Amino acid sequence: MFLKQFLKITFCFLGFLPMVKGQQVPDLDFPVSVDQARYPLGEGPLIGIDGGHNNLHQLAGGFAPFAKLARADGYQVKAVPVLSRTQLDSLDILIIANALHASNIGNWQNPVPSAFTQAEINLLETWVQSGGKLWVIADHMPFGGAAADLATAFGFTYENGFVMRKSQAWPPERYTKSEGTLLENSLTEAVDTLAGFTGSALKSPDSALIAGKFPSTHQLLLPEVAWQFNEQTEVRSLDDYVLGAVKEHGGGRVAFFTEAAMFTAQVVQNKHKVGFNSPAAPYNQRFALNVLHWLDGEPIVTNQN
Repeated sequence: MFLKQFLKITFCFLGFLPMVKGQQVPDLDFPVSVDQARYPLGEGPLIGIDGGHNNLHQLAGGFAPFAKLARADGYQVKAVPVLSRTQLDSLDILIIANALHASNIGNWQNPVPSAFTQAEINLLETWVQSGGKLWVIADHMPFGGAAADLATAFGFTYENGFVMRKSQAWPPERYTKSEGTLLENSLTEAVDTLAGFTGSALKSPDSALIAGKFPSTHQLLLPEVAWQFNEQTEVRSLDDYVLGAVKEHGGGRVAFFTEAAMFTAQVVQNKHKVGFNSPAAPYNQRFALNVLHWLDGEPIVTNQN
């Protein structure tokens, strides 16, 4: 049974692999869903999107749709090519999505070193302690591994693997309040369902506010090479892992999540819609804004007339 299960996994994802490695472009044609902007357009806090760590998702690429959504909500958005205290002090919120060490560019296999130097981790931790707001997103292998040391500095633990259905049905994943995989709190306000598109797994500290957990139909796979599964691949239960969580840290706030696609919009192979643009993701934009608003602090009432 064990061998048959992994043969089934391998067969399914050999078909999926060309799509993962094929053309993947941001979709900026998706309709923005913002009922009432949090701030007057262009006058809100400044969000920086990291682009200095070989990020798969940057402002000029995979995270351009997120920037479109944030701007429609009144935020300002800029690219952050280099981490420095001067750069950080100019920001209200920093988002780091799918950072990667240079040694793993085009080489998605172990070992996976940290995408961040210890000096950068110390800088980020000090900045958050003094009031900074940090949002880290690390996808399936190798991105979970690349962000692991950074997560540890804030009490979180990333696994360098893949969260997948045991049946290996094609994503999107479905997280719901009715099934208990989305928890009822400010992160999921007005969000009944959430679509996911294959990510990593995260352990959060007891003080964190958890957005959601993985269903019992899923498991964590820890291969040596991304998308290559066999009888030696380690398999773990997801009972102790979460989809994403947030917490206060000193005078600031942090958010850690396990997948980037759910927070943006992409088209793969000119036909597969992944993210905000997917018919399976009607609440993903609202969820992204909920996380952003939690980081931002108390809501601000503005006159849009």
